[in-house]
Amino acid sequence: MFSDPHPAEELKPDDACAFLFAGTGASGTPDLPALARTGRGAARVVADVLDAVQEGLPRTRWPSLRAVLLDDPAAYPEAARLPGVPQLAGYAASVAVDRALRSAGVQPAHAVGQSFGEIAALVCAGAFAIADGARMAVSLVGVLARRGRGGGMGLLEDGEDGARAVIAAAAGQPQVVVASVNAPSATVVAGPHGPLERVLDTARGRGVRAVRLAVPYLSHHPAMAGADDEWYALIRRYPQRPLEVPVHSPVRGRAYRDGDDLHRALADCIVKPVRLPDTLRAVHAAGATVFAEAGAGNALCRCARLTVPGARTLTPLRDRPHDRPHGGPGGGPGGGTAGKADPTARP
Repeated sequence: MFSDPHPAEELKPDDACAFLFAGTGASGTPDLPALARTGRGAARVVADVLDAVQEGLPRTRWPSLRAVLLDDPAAYPEAARLPGVPQLAGYAASVAVDRALRSAGVQPAHAVGQSFGEIAALVCAGAFAIADGARMAVSLVGVLARRGRGGGMGLLEDGEDGARAVIAAAAGQPQVVVASVNAPSATVVAGPHGPLERVLDTARGRGVRAVRLAVPYLSHHPAMAGADDEWYALIRRYPQRPLEVPVHSPVRGRAYRDGDDLHRALADCIVKPVRLPDTLRAVHAAGATVFAEAGAGNALCRCARLTVPGARTLTPLRDRPHDRPHGGPGGGPGGGTAGKADPTARP
């Protein structure tokens, strides 16, 4: 695993990088000051990204992202108490890492977005403007919080078939579904609070490690039908531009094409499940030789190593020390985990 501040020096001339964009809100404070120190021009790249993201945020209530992520990151934990701030911080970190890697000479040959990360993946592939991606993210947080209340998500350290067996064994809890397969032995399930807790308890009783994720709403769940249409109506006004990099969707199960309605594709992520291993294998088969984490931490690079034997990975941005949310890494669109969990937990 590469983690050098000069990533281009660690790559071979014929390497093809796949940039991985994780779901947001699961990390601590992304260490953007460290990223800004990684090379000539990096500080300007990071500041410009934060300014562009800020342009897409509401004028009231929101903190200055440049202030809490770059100038005074010690202020971030308090700012992150505001709904939506962790998600937008994750989005900003993803775009900043993408731009910093490019400025250091590392160009993406492929992009993969996971859940909330599909917004950043499409922005970095040129399909949407940075500020419009921020506007999309803000509105998505609002729709999920309003339409998905009363439910949540949990991680089972088991494969998809094993997770389905646990759901069936929990007195048949049809309201709980597989939301995201993150790795061969890491599956996220979603459902209403009561049925979800029964599934997690059943998993533990069967010797399967299970944790509740600190995601305060449903996502990737059929009960969210209608929320996808609501969000689609909110975001379809943002102009779609030609893709400059192939973006592979773990929801669609293929690379997007310019003829696709990418607004609709993003909205589908609210209801449909994520199957990340299939996408990582497909990207590897398409020629990717290195997987780079476009964001803080190493969640998706770890998924890649668990999925693709011998996968080489690049993790340029760690979380700031001591700023990770209580309970360790993982989580998803709404935050970290309740209890320790594997970094592969992000849905």
